[in-house]
Amino acid sequence: MLPGLAGVLLGAALIGVGTGLITPLGFAALAASTPPERLGQTMGAAELGRELGDAGGPLLVARVAATASLTYGYGVLAVLLACGPMVAAGLVRRRG
Repeated sequence: MLPGLAGVLLGAALIGVGTGLITPLGFAALAASTPPERLGQTMGAAELGRELGDAGGPLLVARVAATASLTYGYGVLAVLLACGPMVAAGLVRRRG
């Protein structure tokens, strides 16, 4: 959401660093909490979700940016990403 080319490049770098840190940690936690007989199915589903995010995130940001601005595109993405943990927590509570 920073203005200019420097802001876009800084944002891209921060996204890359965040993804590089959270992806291996997330997959390791998922693998540690999954029964061995379901490990392949669980990791496959997680990878599918990650790939859909990799493909859909830029499309969502671009669509909003084309309609409003890049700042709004990143804002919409940030709101959706912030809602993810809340939805996951609600699902965990519902099962428990």
